[in-house]
Amino acid sequence: MEESNRNVLSWHQALDKGFNPSSYPFETELVPQGEFPATLDFKIWAKKISGISCFFTRPEDQTKFQLTVYRRRSDRQYMLESCDSDIDFSTCPLNENYLIEMAVNGKGNISFKNAALLNSTTLNSTRIIKASAGVE
Repeated sequence: MEESNRNVLSWHQALDKGFNPSSYPFETELVPQGEFPATLDFKIWAKKISGISCFFTRPEDQTKFQLTVYRRRSDRQYMLESCDSDIDFSTCPLNENYLIEMAVNGKGNISFKNAALLNSTTLNSTRIIKASAGVE
């Protein structure tokens, strides 16, 4: 993907646009686990690694959190490893809902397992399915 299509901000650009990255925790105990819809609010280039910090809000309770997508060694794309996702996080749309999946890895850290861009129909279907299954 061309760099001109990238919509990832620097730390200073994010602050200039009014974002507050520090209000999005990354600590394992503060990041929700499981699979659920979340809105991608903004993205910042990681400082010390080849990665993108993604800042999400879970609409159902307004929980804010951040997840990191690392650049794959195999093709140098900013995409999740070993999953069905075809999302390039260097160019994916902001202010959209994604169905995301997270879990704790063997080291006790949050692991970003999967992501899919949801449209409003898919999002409503997910809510209906969860409600009919008795899932909050």
